[in-house]
Amino acid sequence: MKSNSKKPIHVLIACGGTGGHLFPGIAVAEVLKSQGHDVTILISEKKIDAIAASGHEDLNFEKMPFLAMPKPWSPKMVGFLMGLWKGMKQCRKIIQEKKVDVVLGMGGFTSFIPLYSGRKEKCRTLIHESNAIPGKSNKLNARYADIVLCGLEACKPHFLEHEDIRVVGTPVRNSMRQKSDEDAHAFFKLDKTKKTLLIMGGSQGARGVNRVVGMTLEQFEKMGIQVLHIAGPTDYEEVRDVYAKHPLLAQHVAAFCHRMELAYRVADLAIARSGASSMSELAYFGVPSLLVPYPTAAEDHQTRNAEIFSATNAARLLPEKDLNADLLADTVREILFDAKKSASMKKAANAMATRDAAEKIAKLIVEQGPRQASV
Repeated sequence: MKSNSKKPIHVLIACGGTGGHLFPGIAVAEVLKSQGHDVTILISEKKIDAIAASGHEDLNFEKMPFLAMPKPWSPKMVGFLMGLWKGMKQCRKIIQEKKVDVVLGMGGFTSFIPLYSGRKEKCRTLIHESNAIPGKSNKLNARYADIVLCGLEACKPHFLEHEDIRVVGTPVRNSMRQKSDEDAHAFFKLDKTKKTLLIMGGSQGARGVNRVVGMTLEQFEKMGIQVLHIAGPTDYEEVRDVYAKHPLLAQHVAAFCHRMELAYRVADLAIARSGASSMSELAYFGVPSLLVPYPTAAEDHQTRNAEIFSATNAARLLPEKDLNADLLADTVREILFDAKKSASMKKAANAMATRDAAEKIAKLIVEQGPRQASV
């Protein structure tokens, strides 16, 4: 049952584990908080969650020891079931104490316990799937959701058995959408007169991409371009040391970037994995991209994501198995130094953006109303 009540509600958003779940969840939380609602964000104990949360001191984060499900006959199953029971007990306590009205799961294993617990506590429940192909976790999560939200139209057929499916896009954080006069080039100590190549492996890095890029630095140097490389915490030192061997290449190398809105603003071209959250941000800023899908992603969903952008000319799809230094250099050169081609890709990328996804989701959540209205 929906409610037209304007009374503030309390929303629990489960979005930990990866940046692809966390950052869109934060985007929705920011909109809800700006409207006067209370929000609690459930995150995992992973390092990436702590890093991301540290940049949002105004939001309320709660950690939970989420566990990934092992294989059915694995000896780890006993520990998993015990952890599941403890997690549900902890989550139901949070829901009861904070008087949560609505639970939103942003996908993955971190959403199951909050959604299941929310259903048991008579909360309204929603899930969001940002990728073109949902993983096994969200197919399970959908059973406990009143509404299924999809980031892409291509995802909708995977939930046809569900009664209520909405295509809403994937949210982009408020910090990225705010206009600013800050000099993005100066922030990264980069040259405004040079073409800028942005390399990003997602919140946890991309070793395959990082290593091929490392083998291509000499060719980038000869092109006269500059590189902004977000390497990920795991590969940072290795990547930094490779760049140190190319001092003539204008560069900025970092493990993580809290100011991605500035990174997108300086980028003329990006090399990235094809996680839906990164792609929604690239689209929002109209950055042409070379998408290298993570080869072992569940259901190969990153390849399908990249195919959708490639089909519209917003990006080029480069399978990791085919990637080498010469192919990468030739493709970067072809796009960066062809103004017509670059402009066409930029326009196509912008057309893929859903600029009000966070507002759409927040509106749907508020429409669910206080918990007692749905009992």
